[in-house]
Amino acid sequence: MGRPLFAPPVDRRFLLKGAASFAALAPLPAWARIAPTVNEVAFDPAIPALGNPKGDVTIAEFVDYQCPICKLVFIELKTLMAEDQGIRLVMKDWPIFGEVSRDAARMALSSGEHYAAAVDALMANQRGLSEHRTNDILGSVGVDVDQARAGLAARQPRIDALLSRNDTQAAAFKLRGTPALVIGGKLFKRGMPVAELRDAVAAARAG
Repeated sequence: MGRPLFAPPVDRRFLLKGAASFAALAPLPAWARIAPTVNEVAFDPAIPALGNPKGDVTIAEFVDYQCPICKLVFIELKTLMAEDQGIRLVMKDWPIFGEVSRDAARMALSSGEHYAAAVDALMANQRGLSEHRTNDILGSVGVDVDQARAGLAARQPRIDALLSRNDTQAAAFKLRGTPALVIGGKLFKRGMPVAELRDAVAAARAG
Protein backbone atom coordinates (compact mmCIF):
# COMPACT_ATOMS: atom_id res chain seq x y z
CA MET A 1 0.00 0.00 0.00
CA GLY A 2 2.83 2.47 0.77
CA ARG A 3 2.87 5.11 3.49
CA PRO A 4 0.14 7.77 3.59
CA LEU A 5 1.00 11.21 2.27
CA PHE A 6 -0.12 14.03 4.55
CA ALA A 7 -0.14 17.76 3.82
CA PRO A 8 1.81 20.19 6.04
CA PRO A 9 0.22 23.55 6.93
CA VAL A 10 -0.39 25.60 3.80
CA ASP A 11 2.47 27.94 2.94
CA ARG A 12 0.78 30.93 1.30
CA ARG A 13 3.82 32.30 -0.50
CA PHE A 14 3.66 32.08 -4.27
CA LEU A 15 6.46 31.50 -6.73
CA LEU A 16 8.01 34.74 -8.00
CA LYS A 17 5.19 36.75 -6.37
CA GLY A 18 2.67 35.07 -8.66
CA ALA A 19 -0.83 33.98 -7.71
CA ALA A 20 -2.05 30.40 -7.75
CA SER A 21 -4.67 29.35 -10.27
CA PHE A 22 -7.84 28.40 -8.40
CA ALA A 23 -10.62 25.95 -9.23
CA ALA A 24 -13.76 25.25 -7.24
CA LEU A 25 -13.93 21.70 -5.96
CA ALA A 26 -17.11 19.73 -5.38
CA PRO A 27 -17.74 18.35 -1.87
CA LEU A 28 -15.73 15.19 -1.32
CA PRO A 29 -17.36 11.79 -0.96
CA ALA A 30 -16.12 9.88 2.08
CA TRP A 31 -13.92 7.55 0.01
CA ALA A 32 -12.04 10.51 -1.50
CA ARG A 33 -11.01 11.98 1.85
CA ILE A 34 -8.37 9.32 2.49
CA ALA A 35 -4.87 10.64 1.77
CA PRO A 36 -3.30 8.81 -1.17
CA THR A 37 -0.02 7.00 -0.68
CA VAL A 38 3.34 8.17 -1.99
CA ASN A 39 3.34 5.31 -4.50
CA GLU A 40 -0.11 6.23 -5.80
CA VAL A 41 0.95 9.81 -6.39
CA ALA A 42 4.54 9.40 -7.58
CA PHE A 43 4.56 6.00 -9.30
CA ASP A 44 1.37 5.78 -11.33
CA PRO A 45 2.40 3.43 -14.18
CA ALA A 46 0.28 5.39 -16.67
CA ILE A 47 2.45 8.52 -16.33
CA PRO A 48 5.84 8.57 -18.10
CA ALA A 49 8.65 9.92 -15.92
CA LEU A 50 10.78 12.86 -17.02
CA GLY A 51 14.33 13.55 -15.94
CA ASN A 52 15.93 10.35 -14.63
CA PRO A 53 13.29 7.58 -14.52
CA LYS A 54 15.47 5.81 -11.94
CA GLY A 55 16.23 8.93 -9.91
CA ASP A 56 16.41 8.72 -6.13
CA VAL A 57 14.01 11.66 -5.54
CA THR A 58 10.63 11.94 -7.27
CA ILE A 59 8.92 15.28 -7.75
CA ALA A 60 5.27 15.18 -8.79
CA GLU A 61 3.65 18.38 -10.05
CA PHE A 62 -0.11 18.85 -10.25
CA VAL A 63 -0.38 20.89 -13.41
CA ASP A 64 -2.66 22.40 -16.04
CA TYR A 65 -1.13 23.33 -19.40
CA GLN A 66 -2.95 26.67 -19.29
CA CYS A 67 -1.72 27.62 -15.81
CA PRO A 68 0.86 30.46 -16.02
CA ILE A 69 2.38 29.70 -12.62
CA CYS A 70 2.82 26.04 -13.62
CA LYS A 71 4.92 27.26 -16.54
CA LEU A 72 7.17 29.24 -14.19
CA VAL A 73 7.53 26.24 -11.90
CA PHE A 74 8.44 24.05 -14.86
CA ILE A 75 11.29 26.42 -15.76
CA GLU A 76 12.59 26.05 -12.21
CA LEU A 77 12.23 22.27 -12.39
CA LYS A 78 14.18 22.14 -15.65
CA THR A 79 16.95 24.14 -14.02
CA LEU A 80 17.00 21.70 -11.12
CA MET A 81 17.06 18.64 -13.39
CA ALA A 82 19.93 20.11 -15.42
CA GLU A 83 22.08 20.30 -12.30
CA ASP A 84 20.81 17.24 -10.42
CA GLN A 85 20.76 13.96 -12.31
CA GLY A 86 18.91 12.19 -9.51
CA ILE A 87 15.55 13.88 -10.10
CA ARG A 88 12.58 11.92 -11.41
CA LEU A 89 9.74 14.23 -12.47
CA VAL A 90 6.11 13.18 -12.82
CA MET A 91 3.54 15.50 -14.38
CA LYS A 92 0.20 15.03 -12.64
CA ASP A 93 -2.21 16.38 -15.25
CA TRP A 94 -5.07 18.12 -13.45
CA PRO A 95 -6.97 20.03 -16.17
CA ILE A 96 -8.86 22.53 -14.06
CA PHE A 97 -9.33 25.03 -16.90
CA GLY A 98 -11.85 22.99 -18.81
CA GLU A 99 -12.06 20.83 -21.89
CA VAL A 100 -9.25 22.55 -23.81
CA SER A 101 -6.85 21.75 -20.98
CA ARG A 102 -8.20 18.19 -20.81
CA ASP A 103 -7.63 17.80 -24.56
CA ALA A 104 -4.04 19.02 -24.20
CA ALA A 105 -3.41 16.54 -21.39
CA ARG A 106 -4.89 13.69 -23.43
CA MET A 107 -2.79 14.60 -26.46
CA ALA A 108 0.43 14.95 -24.46
CA LEU A 109 -0.17 11.52 -22.95
CA SER A 110 -0.76 10.21 -26.50
CA SER A 111 2.59 11.52 -27.77
CA GLY A 112 4.53 8.29 -27.23
CA GLU A 113 8.28 8.77 -27.67
CA HIS A 114 7.70 12.52 -28.05
CA TYR A 115 6.10 12.86 -24.61
CA ALA A 116 8.96 14.82 -23.02
CA ALA A 117 9.15 17.20 -25.98
CA ALA A 118 5.35 17.57 -25.96
CA VAL A 119 5.33 18.54 -22.27
CA ASP A 120 8.20 20.97 -22.81
CA ALA A 121 6.48 22.62 -25.80
CA LEU A 122 3.10 22.92 -24.08
CA MET A 123 4.76 24.45 -21.03
CA ALA A 124 6.71 26.90 -23.20
CA ASN A 125 3.55 28.07 -24.97
CA GLN A 126 2.57 31.58 -23.90
CA ARG A 127 -0.76 31.75 -25.71
CA GLY A 128 -4.16 30.35 -24.85
CA LEU A 129 -4.81 26.82 -26.03
CA SER A 130 -7.37 25.48 -28.46
CA GLU A 131 -7.50 22.10 -30.17
CA HIS A 132 -5.90 23.68 -33.24
CA ARG A 133 -3.18 25.37 -31.17
CA THR A 134 -2.43 22.12 -29.32
CA ASN A 135 -2.13 20.34 -32.67
CA ASP A 136 0.32 22.96 -33.93
CA ILE A 137 2.44 22.81 -30.75
CA LEU A 138 2.69 19.03 -30.73
CA GLY A 139 3.26 18.82 -34.47
CA SER A 140 6.21 21.22 -34.09
CA VAL A 141 8.04 18.67 -31.90
CA GLY A 142 7.47 15.67 -34.15
CA VAL A 143 4.16 14.27 -32.93
CA ASP A 144 2.06 12.76 -35.71
CA VAL A 145 -1.04 14.66 -34.64
CA ASP A 146 -3.40 13.01 -37.14
CA GLN A 147 -2.35 9.56 -35.95
CA ALA A 148 -2.53 10.58 -32.29
CA ARG A 149 -6.03 11.95 -32.68
CA ALA A 150 -7.16 8.97 -34.72
CA GLY A 151 -6.10 6.65 -31.91
CA LEU A 152 -7.36 8.85 -29.09
CA ALA A 153 -10.79 7.23 -28.86
CA ALA A 154 -9.19 3.88 -28.05
CA ARG A 155 -6.81 5.40 -25.50
CA GLN A 156 -9.24 7.85 -23.94
CA PRO A 157 -10.79 5.52 -21.31
CA ARG A 158 -7.33 4.70 -19.94
CA ILE A 159 -6.21 8.33 -20.03
CA ASP A 160 -9.43 9.60 -18.48
CA ALA A 161 -9.06 7.04 -15.70
CA LEU A 162 -5.62 8.51 -15.01
CA LEU A 163 -7.02 12.06 -14.99
CA SER A 164 -9.73 10.90 -12.61
CA ARG A 165 -7.11 9.43 -10.26
CA ASN A 166 -5.21 12.72 -10.34
CA ASP A 167 -8.41 14.64 -9.62
CA THR A 168 -9.27 12.36 -6.69
CA GLN A 169 -5.78 12.84 -5.24
CA ALA A 170 -5.97 16.61 -5.64
CA ALA A 171 -9.35 16.61 -3.91
CA ALA A 172 -8.05 14.45 -1.06
CA PHE A 173 -5.19 16.93 -0.59
CA LYS A 174 -7.74 19.78 -0.63
CA LEU A 175 -5.83 21.54 -3.36
CA ARG A 176 -7.46 24.78 -4.47
CA GLY A 177 -5.61 25.00 -7.76
CA THR A 178 -2.42 24.47 -9.67
CA PRO A 179 0.49 24.21 -9.21
CA ALA A 180 1.17 21.89 -6.29
CA LEU A 181 4.25 19.79 -5.71
CA VAL A 182 4.94 16.50 -3.97
CA ILE A 183 8.65 16.09 -3.25
CA GLY A 184 9.87 12.90 -1.63
CA GLY A 185 6.49 12.38 0.04
CA LYS A 186 5.94 15.96 1.28
CA LEU A 187 3.18 18.13 -0.16
CA PHE A 188 3.66 21.79 -1.05
CA LYS A 189 0.48 23.63 -2.10
CA ARG A 190 2.35 26.22 -4.16
CA GLY A 191 5.08 26.75 -6.69
CA MET A 192 8.71 26.94 -5.61
CA PRO A 193 11.81 28.68 -6.99
CA VAL A 194 14.81 26.50 -7.68
CA ALA A 195 16.58 27.36 -4.41
CA GLU A 196 13.63 26.04 -2.41
CA LEU A 197 13.36 23.02 -4.69
CA ARG A 198 16.99 22.20 -3.91
CA ASP A 199 16.27 22.44 -0.17
CA ALA A 200 13.19 20.20 -0.48
CA VAL A 201 15.14 17.60 -2.46
CA ALA A 202 17.97 17.67 0.10
CA ALA A 203 15.42 17.14 2.88
CA ALA A 204 13.91 14.23 0.98
CA ARG A 205 17.32 12.61 0.61
CA ALA A 206 18.06 13.11 4.27
CA GLY A 207 14.92 11.15 5.07
